[in-house]
Amino acid sequence: MLPRWLKVVIAALLPSTAGILAWWICVAHGLGLDTTGIVVGLVVLLPGTPLAIWAGQPVPSAGPPHAPKSDPRPVPAVIGDVPREPKAFQPRPDLSERIDELFSASRMAAVGALVGGRGVGKTQLAAAYARRCIEQGIPVALLHAETAEQLHGSVDQMAAELGLRSDVDDSATVARKVRGWLQERREPYLVMMDNATDPDLLAPLLPSHGRARVLITTNDHSFERLATLVPVEQFTEAEAVDYLRARVSGDDGGFRSLAEELDRLPLALGIAAAALVGPPRLSCESYLQRLHATPIEVLLARPRGEPYPTGVAQAILLSVGQTSPATAHLLGELSVLSTSGAGFDLLGPQAETALAELGARSLVTFSRSDTTAFVHRLVRRAVRDQAGRDRTLSEMIETAAQRLCAAVEDISDQDTWRKFPTIMAAAEHATALWEAVEQVPEEESAQLRPAARLVLRARHGVASHLVYLNDGGRAVPIAEAVVRGREQLLGAEHPDTLTARHTLAHAFEYAGQVMQAAGLYQRVADERSRILGDDHPDTLWSRASVAFSYTMAGRAAEAVPLLDRVVADQERALEPDHPTLLAARFFQAYTNVEGGRPERGIRLFQQLIADHERIFDGDYPDTWVVRGQLARAYKAADRADEAVQLYEHVAGHQARLLGADHPDTLITRHGLAAAYEAVGRTTHALAEYAWVVNRFEAVMGPEQTLTKTARDDLERARRNLRQG
Repeated sequence: MLPRWLKVVIAALLPSTAGILAWWICVAHGLGLDTTGIVVGLVVLLPGTPLAIWAGQPVPSAGPPHAPKSDPRPVPAVIGDVPREPKAFQPRPDLSERIDELFSASRMAAVGALVGGRGVGKTQLAAAYARRCIEQGIPVALLHAETAEQLHGSVDQMAAELGLRSDVDDSATVARKVRGWLQERREPYLVMMDNATDPDLLAPLLPSHGRARVLITTNDHSFERLATLVPVEQFTEAEAVDYLRARVSGDDGGFRSLAEELDRLPLALGIAAAALVGPPRLSCESYLQRLHATPIEVLLARPRGEPYPTGVAQAILLSVGQTSPATAHLLGELSVLSTSGAGFDLLGPQAETALAELGARSLVTFSRSDTTAFVHRLVRRAVRDQAGRDRTLSEMIETAAQRLCAAVEDISDQDTWRKFPTIMAAAEHATALWEAVEQVPEEESAQLRPAARLVLRARHGVASHLVYLNDGGRAVPIAEAVVRGREQLLGAEHPDTLTARHTLAHAFEYAGQVMQAAGLYQRVADERSRILGDDHPDTLWSRASVAFSYTMAGRAAEAVPLLDRVVADQERALEPDHPTLLAARFFQAYTNVEGGRPERGIRLFQQLIADHERIFDGDYPDTWVVRGQLARAYKAADRADEAVQLYEHVAGHQARLLGADHPDTLITRHGLAAAYEAVGRTTHALAEYAWVVNRFEAVMGPEQTLTKTARDDLERARRNLRQG
């Protein structure tokens, strides 16, 4: 294909050459000047016009060598909770203009950092820029970056909402995917990284090219090696006075003195303004008198390395002291939960009044969507330090842990997939609570034990929910932390510690570490046998889990006799309707099918269904799971017509009972597709496979194990159709 410059040369030279030749011929034949001009003009124009059009056509392009793949879902306008504009917000034009200039100076990726002391308003300035981006149609993601766990959690959420995350990805892989996506994006995109503390944590995420914008807030100047720094300091005197006038309405002549007393720090001014507004309404003089009377040296120790700015701690404590006891109690809970904010779904409607009071006194802020409450770090530290001196920190942690346990344990197995965001938020809060537990002085350890046990119970509940979702990758580190905590708190042989080890083994199983799971199951079974006895239900359950782990490892033939012995022992030691026995009988039937004994598996499943129908009501979800496995056994026994009929019946009932997108329903529909294929109904099989893949991708993500298995089956069925 000719380059464009050569086309232009050809389009210019050919008509010109033809015109000169035509003029020479006309002159040689003695034609007049008028006739010669007409002839030359026609000769030049007739070929010249199409040649000019041809030369002006763009050269087709095959596209960039690394063109980004089309996004599997629309890019959300907002990921994370962007704070809404606070009352009497001061735009601080000089700083806002510097931020705008930073990102408008280049069309390539730009990284900026608002750097300054705590409480100077960095987050609010960054949030204001984020809100402007949202108004302009530029998508925004807010990442919490104070700790590695918070950053990984926020990046994980971002990757999930963008459709980038696989359930087997570790945090480094997720970070690489997000960075790659940002670099490939052709349109602007803002990433706000709030409260960053470690440049090394952020470095792997920062794009080197593309149209992304990254705005960091931090109090660490070492971010200079990663970003263009925009220093943020206290309000100017004019800004501080303007803020107080706008917030308090009117000036009794004391605003300037109050601003100076509070070092013109935006956080302290906001708290003071809320107290001035009341009720009861206070004059600046009265407020200053109260402020000076607060004995900071008694109520709060100054943390080493980061002393509170002059007057800020007094302002916080004075404002807290003006709230109702219930409101102060809620603030205490919020101060030991994660700094990423507490969702209103966790706090419940009963907290609305207290949240409104805390918001009115500027002790908490709210997300732009009014779904999350945040406590500023200075407020958190002041409240926690005071609780430490009052010896009430253990009570504060215990109350928050009780709330968290109730939220986690209120989620049923059947709702786990719908409540995944709540579960992950609970995981982050439980981590923060355990960090608070570890900060309590040794002399208060006895008082702390009930709170610590509750925190570990909440973390264990989170791990169990993740295991139910087959999400072993996320469940393993949480379950490991629970095991360590219970060993430290309760001892290695406590029943709760053994339960935690059993859950860890289950997590290993779903993380693909099946033989490691089998070894840990066996260790728990041995310890339970020694401590609890051979006939204890927990011991018998551990033995069943050991045997079934062999099935999951592809060694079903070895597992069949093990499960037969376990079931026989359970039938001798337990009541016929005991949940442990019912679960072991499910393992036994499933393992027989996997081990090449489908007819025996069918009989065992039929007996189990009969007992389920006797014990539970007709809509008990697990009964329908067993029926789905019976259909699978029919297919394995070459009774595909019966499998189709039963699969169709089970899938229809599960759709009505649980919903068409529930994982149990989708698993049954996947089995139905395989049964259609087995009876030669290829068209129905392909349609069913395609539907299942589509819904698995939407509900559980494109890289989830169940999704990938269904997709592989669809591709295999299509290949078979083409070859047949």
